[in-house]
Amino acid sequence: MLISRRQPPFAGWVAIDEFEDLFARFSDGHILCAEHRSIRTIVGRTKSRLFGPFLRLDDASAGDVLLVVARNPSDLRMVRALPDARKRFRQIVGYVIDSYFLEAYGRWAGQYDHVFSTSEEGAELLRRKFGVSSSVLRQGFDCLRWANTDAGRSIDVIGFGRQPDSYHQRFQAEFHTDRSKVLYLHSPLGVHTGPGVYTERPMLLKLLQRAKISLAFHMLVDPIGNRPRDAGFVTSRWLESLGTGCVVVGKRPVGVMADEMFPWPNATIEVPDDPARAVALITELLEDPGFIADTRARNVAEMCRRHDWRYRIRDIYKHLQLPEPELLKRELQALDSLKLQPPLQAVATRGLSGFG
Repeated sequence: MLISRRQPPFAGWVAIDEFEDLFARFSDGHILCAEHRSIRTIVGRTKSRLFGPFLRLDDASAGDVLLVVARNPSDLRMVRALPDARKRFRQIVGYVIDSYFLEAYGRWAGQYDHVFSTSEEGAELLRRKFGVSSSVLRQGFDCLRWANTDAGRSIDVIGFGRQPDSYHQRFQAEFHTDRSKVLYLHSPLGVHTGPGVYTERPMLLKLLQRAKISLAFHMLVDPIGNRPRDAGFVTSRWLESLGTGCVVVGKRPVGVMADEMFPWPNATIEVPDDPARAVALITELLEDPGFIADTRARNVAEMCRRHDWRYRIRDIYKHLQLPEPELLKRELQALDSLKLQPPLQAVATRGLSGFG
């Protein structure tokens, strides 16, 4: 069984909802949606303090594994919403996505047999401070469903979600004119919350399949307000862009996570700090269709080899010493049978006209 915080649906988390759906399908389990308790009244605040911030989950299930998918470390408290969880499940396991919020971990982590963390920092803190078994499990992408190397791409540059204002304004000024042949598509999401995010999700991925270049910047480039800030964290947009066959251009996350996840040449291409020079770099990239095609093929092949969600789910089963479900085995074989190979000739790391 899996406990999720997917209600109400939110566009920024739909990639994790997809992981949950895959895990539930392979494990023949079901998903319980934890909801926050209202703390507008004294009674609500008292109940939150005594029984936890999430409403009780009325479900009588029991079994080998309870997986709690925590969007941030404080969501590990969702386990308290399921009465007698310890008695009903042989192993209680967490998976923390935004694991860089180190200050949000708490003593409730001690209720888990193991916690997977997307970052080394989160796993190390859990072991050191709370004595909880923890290991690193990166995010993934449904490559089997969405990997694409098609060359027919009518969108030159796509930027979805938050884009750094300094670059976005310059790209608009340069590309949204009759003087430029470059089509720059940005902010294609129309629905940000509610069931409509699931309807629009395939639209976004199809747009990425039709784009040559996808923009991606780490979270400390032109940070906004109280949005999460971690220059080293790899978010889902990097995986989505690479897996659908885009050349990824922007500011790569700094540190071990990106270095370990994207070690192949030209997995990401750095733009200059000056947005005007970034325009020149993008224009020059688009004038080299051979480089675009080779990089696309390499990106998709490497993603299918390294970062499909099915590998992550296999790792969970392996760590918990559980047999792999037959359906998972078949889909891993299907992923392997795609036979996607990077270009035989290694493409030199790109450094255009001194901009790289």
